Amino acid sequence: MIKIIFVFLGLLISSCASFDKTNILPGQRVPGLGFSFSVPTEKPWSAVEYGTSNKIHLFQLNYQDNYSIIVSLNRGPRYGMYEDAASHLRALKFSKQREYRSLSLLLLDRDEWLEPKYGKLCVGYSYKAEDWQGNNVQEPKIVDLIGLACEHPEIPNVLINIEFSRRSELSADIVDINAYAEQLFSSFEYQGI
Repeated sequence: MIKIIFVFLGLLISSCASFDKTNILPGQRVPGLGFSFSVPTEKPWSAVEYGTSNKIHLFQLNYQDNYSIIVSLNRGPRYGMYEDAASHLRALKFSKQREYRSLSLLLLDRDEWLEPKYGKLCVGYSYKAEDWQGNNVQEPKIVDLIGLACEHPEIPNVLINIEFSRRSELSADIVDINAYAEQLFSSFEYQGI
């Protein structure tokens, strides 16, 4: 009961904090519930969901592409955290297979792997896909996504999921988002709530 009260108080305090959600500058720290991070790229970001739930969604709209960062805190497995990173990776692969089937994307490439440089239970994942949704679509958009799922080091039985993605026109310049994702993932700082 006490943990629930602390989580509620943390959510309440974070929702009252003033933060300019429409002009988050590159390199600026974005505080969340039990974590903070710096935004990559050379242009400002905006936030759509911020401070009132377990999820932060930032976006950047450009002429031929747009970027997105989604960070969420989720409860870990029902009976405690995974025993090792391989168990976490197996669970992630199973979960992602169901998620990929539910997406309305044509997957071109996907991968899941162990990512020990960010923590002992961290796993990474990525995909490249074509998105044919939209009004009067003549050609698809290309979606590149890189994600990281790790155990929160300060909050027991909580996973933090971080996704960096780019959605672009076919005619847009090719951009390797790995450097941006690396900059985002390595900027994370954790704190308890």
